[in-house]
Amino acid sequence: MIRVAAVGDVHLAPDVRGRMRPHLDGIGEHADVLLLAGDLTQHGTIFEAEVVADEFADLDVPVVAVLGNHDYQSDRSDEITALLRASGMTVLEGDGVVLDLPGGLLGVAGTKGFGGGFPGRSASEFGEPEMKAFVHHSRELAEALGEALRALDAGFRVALTHYSPVAETLA
Repeated sequence: MIRVAAVGDVHLAPDVRGRMRPHLDGIGEHADVLLLAGDLTQHGTIFEAEVVADEFADLDVPVVAVLGNHDYQSDRSDEITALLRASGMTVLEGDGVVLDLPGGLLGVAGTKGFGGGFPGRSASEFGEPEMKAFVHHSRELAEALGEALRALDAGFRVALTHYSPVAETLA
């Protein structure tokens, strides 16, 4: 059995530095891996990302993350990703990682996802250029996630996204 802890939308910023870390100490007693499902920062600034790195660095389990829309707000997502990776986290965007955990191999494929909708209630690549670009981007991310999942050579696989991939996850 693999024990997975997951959290998203933590929206960390300098004014909350140090508040989350005490709750993460000893996480290895309860989980084998921690998944972070985006919106790690409030406004996507480097100062906020430094707080995320401090709060989640050097845990006794691997930490795998994807970014969310808040993490893109200040157009610093590449720098945020690099900073988080330098702190020891794995940050995914259209790719995957296989972790050798006590319960077996866990493959995690990740993407921020996007707001394209769900079957029967989705946007289409029709009409205005902005709508076509929006839906095209959503489709590209979904296809990359699918490819990353299929490429994982692991007994267990998880899709890690920020946006809900199916309508039932919203209920």
